[in-house]
Amino acid sequence: MNISELTTLPVRAGAALRGKRLFHPSGILCGGTVTRLAPDGHGLPLVSGEVIGRISKGAGTPGSLPDFAGLAWRMPGDADGPRPWDVLAVSSAARVALRPVRSWPEAQYSTLMPLRYRGGLYWLRARMRTPVDGDGLSVQSVRDRLGSDTIEFTIEQACRTGPFTELATLTFDRPLCDDDPGCDQPFDPTVRSGTELTLAPRWLTRVRGAAYRNSREGRGAE
Repeated sequence: MNISELTTLPVRAGAALRGKRLFHPSGILCGGTVTRLAPDGHGLPLVSGEVIGRISKGAGTPGSLPDFAGLAWRMPGDADGPRPWDVLAVSSAARVALRPVRSWPEAQYSTLMPLRYRGGLYWLRARMRTPVDGDGLSVQSVRDRLGSDTIEFTIEQACRTGPFTELATLTFDRPLCDDDPGCDQPFDPTVRSGTELTLAPRWLTRVRGAAYRNSREGRGAE
């Protein structure tokens, strides 16, 4: 057992005790599209297409109570090839600082770790631009919105310490279930990060990957 697996064993125990995800246990799966806005070849190799996503609460606080807001989506490929690409982001005060929020539109989402791509180091962030009715940070309010309308996010990218610029629009238009096609695999950017993309730094990627594996194994997902 390597050091990454050893240090994340408490994650397995926590998931087993909880009987579900230790991270972001409360959420809703969504189907939709991502539409590239940046010029082709500028920055990350995101391409327009169908996506599967999830909007979630990080700690799983009940009802509409404040929490860390989570956003994930999976693309079936990128401009370099057909290898799936998972993006996970969480509400933050800066690129690497977690921040709990009281409502979905209040959150600014960050991937917390940059992506290395063809010699560049890129950050991704997102913001919901759709109003969601209801009080607080309620998963049910997201479900209700998807039952009648779409939920849209603006996705931005930045190279190293440079300014963020618009990359794409992410639109969810329907709720999904765990048994819908493509929804049986948990989101994991340490396993699925596109064709030529890698999370950075490598040591943190290994620790994060071990934490996700232990969480899945703890709840019996693997």
